[in-house]
Amino acid sequence: MKPVVLHTAAADEITTAIEFYDNRQAGLGDEFEQEIARVLDLIGKQPRAFTPYKQRFRKCVLDRFPYVIYFAEFDTYVWVPVVMHTSRKPDYWTDRQPE
Repeated sequence: MKPVVLHTAAADEITTAIEFYDNRQAGLGDEFEQEIARVLDLIGKQPRAFTPYKQRFRKCVLDRFPYVIYFAEFDTYVWVPVVMHTSRKPDYWTDRQPE
């Protein structure tokens, strides 16, 4: 298993989504957070099991929530530049670099 490293903006996007879902319904933010944790764990275990996106990335579409996680696999870790809502403008995040 490779460690999964989140870009600072991706971590912020997760926090914002958790707060949004908590404001909509009590406990829903926790459910979103659990789903993100489950998917990130799976990405770390099997990064090549996900759909390629462009040349460098792969993507994982969440089942229950309208979010997609884009990531790149490196030799020693998996890097996540974005956790985005599916209604966002595509590729707004592509200029992000590993920190």
